[in-house]
Formats: sequence, structure tokens, C-alpha cells
Amino acid sequence: EETLLRPIVSSMNTPTTGISKFLGKLVRRLFDKHVRSTTIIDGVHFIRLSKRCTANDCLKTTTYLCTFDITDIYTVLPQEESLDILTEFLQYGYRKVKRISIDAI
Repeated sequence: EETLLRPIVSSMNTPTTGISKFLGKLVRRLFDKHVRSTTIIDGVHFIRLSKRCTANDCLKTTTYLCTFDITDIYTVLPQEESLDILTEFLQYGYRKVKRISIDAI
């Protein structure tokens, strides 16, 4: 069995660090807004949500709950495909984000 190795290059304190942080904050706000209804933030949020679902009869006897951790996600995401997905996400309902065009982002 062949072991595949991928280089990991640190980008800390490089010329792109500032723009990366800026774009991360810009896109994070939009992403969080869209996934808020389907994302559990922490244990307290989970308890509140499960109580609400129980009260509203959302949870059935056939409902399964599961948790999982994703590790090393950034080493397995294809860069071009990730950019295509981000572009599609931004173009779905946005022309500009904070006066910056989607093409510029």
C-alpha cells in the first residue's frame, strides 16, 4: 500500500495573511447567516434546540441523532473545487458583499 504525502506549508505572517483574514471575516458572516438554522453551536445550544424540538413534536421515535468530528479537512479539500463552491454560494443571492463585487472576492 502506497502512502500518499502532501506538503503542508505554513502561511502565517506571509504577504497573503492580511487579505486571507479580511476575506475570511467577510465570507464567514454570510455563511453563518445561511447555516444558522441547521448548525448547533455548543452544548447549551443543543439542549435548547432539543427542548424546542421536543415541545414542537419535531423529534420522532425514528429520529437518529449523531455527532462527528472532521479532522484535517483542509488537507483534503481540492482548492479549485472549493473556490467554485464559494463562488456559487456567493452568486446565489449576492451581487456585492460590503460594496465588494463577487468577482473581486
